[in-house]
Amino acid sequence: MTKEIFIIDRIEDGIAVLECQATGNIIELPRKIMPRGAREGHMLIKVSDDAYSIDYEATQKRRDDIKRRLEKILGRPVK
Repeated sequence: MTKEIFIIDRIEDGIAVLECQATGNIIELPRKIMPRGAREGHMLIKVSDDAYSIDYEATQKRRDDIKRRLEKILGRPVK
């Protein structure tokens, strides 16, 4: 079974908007079923139909990659 991985795009009005990393499909879920501390930009692993877990390692790797790309575009370090 392949792990489904999602990125939290945004959370507004009690709804979490997630993007499936593999397909780009967007889903909306009630904020209350998101893991405690989940926020925009976190990567989530779908554990079951109504349970998700934050993948802190993948989230940090993604942030580092985005930072490297931005530094390359700007030609200078970014904090």
